[in-house]
Amino acid sequence: MVRIRISAVTHRGCSRAHNEDSIGCGGWSLRGSAPAEISIERTVVEPVTIVVCDGMGGHAGGADASRLASEMLSAPHELASDAKPVDRMRALLQETSDMINDVAERRPDLRGMGCTAVGVTVYPDGSALVFNIGDSRAYRLEGRYLAQLSVDHRAPDSNRLQQALGGGLRTVLEPDFFECGLSPAEDLLLCTDGLNDYAGAGHIEKTVVAGGPEMLSRLRDLALAGGGGDNISIVRIETILRGAHG
Repeated sequence: MVRIRISAVTHRGCSRAHNEDSIGCGGWSLRGSAPAEISIERTVVEPVTIVVCDGMGGHAGGADASRLASEMLSAPHELASDAKPVDRMRALLQETSDMINDVAERRPDLRGMGCTAVGVTVYPDGSALVFNIGDSRAYRLEGRYLAQLSVDHRAPDSNRLQQALGGGLRTVLEPDFFECGLSPAEDLLLCTDGLNDYAGAGHIEKTVVAGGPEMLSRLRDLALAGGGGDNISIVRIETILRGAHG
């Protein structure tokens, strides 16, 4: 049995008029201008997916794409007994990308909308599958070191995305995956690039290592102090109980 605490904060930043990020869990999505940090606890009795998406394609398109993706990717799904977690998530990411393109083709005002996605599926046995498309990131706290588990799908020396969900491109996605086990000593962190593009890696690591109940708010404030030129969304997944069933 494993029990997790999921904490989240999101902010539109200093330059953007709207927040196009979306945070998904259990088929629900969260976004806003500057809501307070929230936290929930869940005992994992079936796979739980938490995802962070960063919208692109203008306010309406970006916001819709990230909302649709966060809800679809985090919704509970029936798994065939022989389905491998990586294969199922790869197929779900492709389905989500195709669905976003389908919606955009029916709505001229949403043409070209898309988003990045980074997330983790936590299983009842305490294992986890991290996945990403685009440049939103996943980290794991390892002692006094913050390890990046995701792969940035950006062109070299550029902010141009090499992969995204939707975006008007009918391509076969190549997501990245990282399989790991959960530990009370190793928090997971998901974030949009509004954090790591505006806060230095050393400052992010120092803040996560220091921990504490206001850690996400301090990370947000680092990005705002660095210019806050993009929406900022950060999720922390803590393992608060892990043991045998019964």
